[in-house]
Amino acid sequence: MDFRHFRYFVTVAEELHVARAATQLGMAQPALSQHIRALEDRLGVKLFLRANRRISLTEAGTAFLAEARAALHHAELATNAAQRAARGETGNVTIGYVSSALAEPAFLTALSAFRSSHPDVVIEMRMRLMAVHIEALRTQAVDIAVTRGPFQDIPDGYESFVLARQPMLVAVPQNHPLSAAESIALQDLSEDTFLQPEDPPGKGLADTVNRLCSAARFTPRRSMVVNEMASVVGLVAASLGVALLPASATTMQMPGVVYRPLRDASALSEMLVVHRRFERSPAVRALLTRLRADAIAVD
Repeated sequence: MDFRHFRYFVTVAEELHVARAATQLGMAQPALSQHIRALEDRLGVKLFLRANRRISLTEAGTAFLAEARAALHHAELATNAAQRAARGETGNVTIGYVSSALAEPAFLTALSAFRSSHPDVVIEMRMRLMAVHIEALRTQAVDIAVTRGPFQDIPDGYESFVLARQPMLVAVPQNHPLSAAESIALQDLSEDTFLQPEDPPGKGLADTVNRLCSAARFTPRRSMVVNEMASVVGLVAASLGVALLPASATTMQMPGVVYRPLRDASALSEMLVVHRRFERSPAVRALLTRLRADAIAVD
């Protein structure tokens, strides 16, 4: 028995007229009558009383009608659920991200747009350190990692694209001797305490900071590990150090903090999206499409 039999039966039961039901179903009346008799034979009960060229439901037919309608309804729900899942309109997406991602307009815009267009997709956000992202990608604990470049040695089966590219700037306390300067040469900060994240060698914002300091021919004499951008800005406000940050950090305005451009205008920081090369989840693919659309505008 397939769902056609339920549909044929329900249509006849609602019309109580085989010819009209056949017209509605777009089939010949003899064929419909044959299907109804075959259904009755399979069930071993009479569903209709036939008398004087008129039909009516038997008690068995009335009981079967309620369940047949429910079966058709659930079949429609199942079909819709499968189709929505295939279009990426439902499902789950787990995003690992570094704290600075929440200061990137491109990332926030993409998330907001995706939430509007895919309200039934469950999004789980996990703020993690760069090293944890690498392991989470390997174990598939996250579907997408939004992290700071550079990101060398991406795990096998994964690839990345640039979501945003921002110039680097300096965050200094308001009482810092250079806070009034139009721009700051990095070597002028060689005696300051640098606040920077704990990233693996050759990866993330820490690598960018280290490369810039090396190009300026110094190594920070003092540094403090701070892995969350809002905390960095707060500690700068407390005069505990200075920080090199992507320009998007200026969205985090705090009394006592002054942002100044670096004199080396070529210093840049990239926000990367790392994902499985052959993604199977339609929901994850849909979010990647949204992120790529926003990345095109900024890359």
